[in-house]
Amino acid sequence: MLKYFLILSIIHSFALSAATEQRINQFLPKFVQYIEKNMASWAIPGMAVVIVTSNKILLCKGFGTREVGKNKPVTEHTIFQIASLTKNFTASLAGILEARKIFSLQDPVKKYLHGFNLANKESEEKATLQDLISHRMGFAPFAGDSLMKSGYSPKEIVAKFHLIPQDQQFREDYSYSNQMFGFMGLAMEEASHKSYEDLLNECIYHPLNMTRSSVGSILIKQENSFFNSLKRVFGTDENIALCHDKDLEGNAVCIGLDPLIYTFPSTSGINTTAHDFGIWLQCQLNNGKHENIQIIPEEHIKAMRQSLVKHTKIKPTDMQFPPELMKNVGYGMGWFMYDYGVEENTAQVFEHMGGYSGQRSFMFICPSGGFAVGILTNLGHFNVNLFPEALRNVFLNFFLNLEEKDWSKEYIDRKNSHFKKISTQRTNKKLLNPTPKKADKFYVGTYTNELYGEMKIEISDKGGLLLRIKDKSCNIVHWNADEFSINGWEFNGNMSRTDPHFIEFGENEKGQTLAYISFLHEGNNPIFMKKN
Repeated sequence: MLKYFLILSIIHSFALSAATEQRINQFLPKFVQYIEKNMASWAIPGMAVVIVTSNKILLCKGFGTREVGKNKPVTEHTIFQIASLTKNFTASLAGILEARKIFSLQDPVKKYLHGFNLANKESEEKATLQDLISHRMGFAPFAGDSLMKSGYSPKEIVAKFHLIPQDQQFREDYSYSNQMFGFMGLAMEEASHKSYEDLLNECIYHPLNMTRSSVGSILIKQENSFFNSLKRVFGTDENIALCHDKDLEGNAVCIGLDPLIYTFPSTSGINTTAHDFGIWLQCQLNNGKHENIQIIPEEHIKAMRQSLVKHTKIKPTDMQFPPELMKNVGYGMGWFMYDYGVEENTAQVFEHMGGYSGQRSFMFICPSGGFAVGILTNLGHFNVNLFPEALRNVFLNFFLNLEEKDWSKEYIDRKNSHFKKISTQRTNKKLLNPTPKKADKFYVGTYTNELYGEMKIEISDKGGLLLRIKDKSCNIVHWNADEFSINGWEFNGNMSRTDPHFIEFGENEKGQTLAYISFLHEGNNPIFMKKN
């Protein structure tokens, strides 16, 4: 009887794959044409797209160039930094390790992460490994990212995390967290006595034959190696997509590869290609199997797709999850999930996005439809490149026979309108009351903050003022009164060249000089106080 049901299951799988293949191939040329037509509108130098069914690759193609202004075509074997798509690998790896009795996902975090202390002691004691990979720890969105951008090490970030308030409900409120997935990687290493890189190679890359995939800064070493420099002399180099940002004129600017992305390898450290990523997507579609070998436990695949927290605070204008098309948005382990469509033309979709300065990546799978799509680009982050989200909507609308819409134009118009509104508000604020700055000695000195430690304002070698924290520094330029503009990307390459950043000074009732830095806004009190 069991054999009979297995045969029926296989027949159903092949029938679904054949029907899906036929359906996608009908609109695939139009979809590819849409990509080629709209890349330039976003100033994306290069990208790669892979579309698969459970047993076929329908598209695996590169577009554009690996470096702006250079003749370096992107191919299916071009390596991209994929940022938070790593979280899907980490959540899958957790199931493999649990099946091997390395740990249980219900184990307390403190069992493996001994420096784990939180502001809320109840959630500190209750937090499990599963909570770390479910975006439900009760912090504000992206809590702790400012510590990473300030140059703190993983060990230092763990030690400081109790200084960040938990102002949302533990296990009740959805809140995206890079650091918790990072903590999960540390727990995996402690429990297994192996590095995250070794675990990925052993449990995922080697079994799936993902030969051009890696994790961590090995990609930067490969790009900057003497061997690669020698290859350039002969007109060739390693097939790596360099990262790009936009300048204020909207042009793509090459910024190299981002080392910050590897601070926590388990949250954003994977490097891969469209070809290798297609293998990963097929493994997910086949419920953890690859060539009839169970790589990820099937029960864990099912658990990953169960919503553990609902995303209930979606705005009507949200571009990540447009509410007119998406309902029941939640997060499981390494997957966002929602019902996409209108009325009977609806399907359940699982997705994840990735974005750091210089790149954007995206993946979505539809098990009931029998397909999966991966999108890798070398322009980022979210505020300059929402083309992957636009392509998701275009593809799903094609597949579900929904009304066609130019989502790329829609998202560009919305982003431009938002940026213009912010810029106008800031300019008008200055015009209402233009005020000169104080003498430089008012600002110069050493400041302290409980969470971030010391910050210094110095006179720069070129004149003007300089902000310095640890080994990072940047010039600050007078804007109005006691407010100064900061080129955040000078302080840390992960920050956008288009977003306005600032530092504002003031005094307390005791006459002590205070400072607030827009990108260091966390902790119980984000104000820096001058010591001397």
